[in-house]
Amino acid sequence: MDMVDEDRARKVAMIEEFFRLSSAKDFEGFLALCTDDIHMSIPYQLPGFPDHADGKDEIRATRTAVDRYEPYAMWASKIEPMLDPDQFLVESKGDMVVRATGRPYRNDYVNVFRFRDGKIAEWVSYHDPLRQMVAFGLTELPVASVTSG
Repeated sequence: MDMVDEDRARKVAMIEEFFRLSSAKDFEGFLALCTDDIHMSIPYQLPGFPDHADGKDEIRATRTAVDRYEPYAMWASKIEPMLDPDQFLVESKGDMVVRATGRPYRNDYVNVFRFRDGKIAEWVSYHDPLRQMVAFGLTELPVASVTSG
């Protein structure tokens, strides 16, 4: 195994650990795998749920969204390296229950992980928000808050 393969194998293991720690709701554990300025983005997220965070403190503040689920389990089902050795395309699965409704929430995700200096610097996660709506018992999209500016 050459150095590039060893580096990629280490990053794949970090991604797997990221999901394991996330499932345990161990924010400090998975944030230890990340750069201080980690960028998280969840395009197509429902209004009222965090759709982005910049830095560890902002990600810590998203914990209330994760606490809406019990149990909460996410795992990587497929991890593919991209041409850039610091980028990975990750398919993942989620299996959880919404506390407020008791309904199961299962979804498939496509994620992009970007590394810098051996740590996760960016995590972008795409999912099907309709599955989330059903699990929360929503029949229409929540209204996004509007701020003037």
